[in-house]
Amino acid sequence: MAAKRRLVDHLLRGENDQISNGGRQVEHCVHPVWREKVIRWYFSIVSALDRQHQFPEDSPFNRSSVHVATALLDSYLLTIPSELSHRYKHDRAAYQLLATTCLLIGMRLTQHDQKRRQSEAPSESKNSSADHPTGQLKRAKTHRDHMDQADHQDVEVGAEKGAHSHGRPHISSTTTNMVVLPTAATILQMSAAPKTISESKILAMVREVTGSRAFPRSHVITALDYIRSLSSSTQAENMDVTLTSEVAEEAYRLADISLTDVNMIGCRPSVVASAAITLALFRSHHGSHEMASLRQDVCAAIVGEDPDFQVAVRKVEAKLIAAAHHSTNAHAPGQMRMNPPIIHHVTAHLIPQEE
Repeated sequence: MAAKRRLVDHLLRGENDQISNGGRQVEHCVHPVWREKVIRWYFSIVSALDRQHQFPEDSPFNRSSVHVATALLDSYLLTIPSELSHRYKHDRAAYQLLATTCLLIGMRLTQHDQKRRQSEAPSESKNSSADHPTGQLKRAKTHRDHMDQADHQDVEVGAEKGAHSHGRPHISSTTTNMVVLPTAATILQMSAAPKTISESKILAMVREVTGSRAFPRSHVITALDYIRSLSSSTQAENMDVTLTSEVAEEAYRLADISLTDVNMIGCRPSVVASAAITLALFRSHHGSHEMASLRQDVCAAIVGEDPDFQVAVRKVEAKLIAAAHHSTNAHAPGQMRMNPPIIHHVTAHLIPQEE
């Protein structure tokens, strides 16, 4: 239990280090309709890639990359100068370009984190590597001119090396599990992007995003990290909070839904995770347990006894219930599941012209 407690504590420290909105009003920086459409498009792209590669687990083409991409998108808009954020709220093409860029980076960072976890797994029991679950990202590897270009082991963009990639990623024989991240050209081809968005523009936008003060210096903490830390593999160590695979999946689903609600921008990942876990547990018990008691146990497992934290979780629960109801009516992402892959189809790129 001590190892898992250190894991959660490390997540909390990482969460505190992530840049907040600095008091900026979300409604001044974000177009809620565009943002919701973008996130649904994120899930569509990731689902399509997941089906293409058919990896059973731990693929960068999963919900984790969507959560990271959304965190990058929101944090960037909330920390840039107000006149620039105003542009992204009113210029559809600019917002599409930024959103596409964040997805590309999000998948890259997700793969980086998965490779780190894989490399740490063999020695975890020997050196207690659970104490350091969120290794520092090497900024030089991400902040560079050619975000798509691999470190001699991932993906190569043919155009950057004088050849034509035609949107097809190059497979390296040294790639872990042969997971090949799509290039900017691949994403544009899959999503029928407008001609105003080009590969060169995306790569230029990558430099802007990774060079901003909002860009993370370490692993991007999301609600998924907390749910994962209390999932079935840790049941024996967390007696008060036991997440079966079904409960964990429901919590993941609710965390997915939270992304589409603009009212939850800026909410701490630990709060969103606690609310999602509480609601998932309540549903699994068919209402036989009191919500307040479940909430108290979940909050204690994550932050300990903190009345203010519980109040924040209760507020997010209400938002999640409302967002889940809206999502059910909209048919997505309320039906999201990772196994089998998310049921979505890639359609027109991001934001329809009629919006």
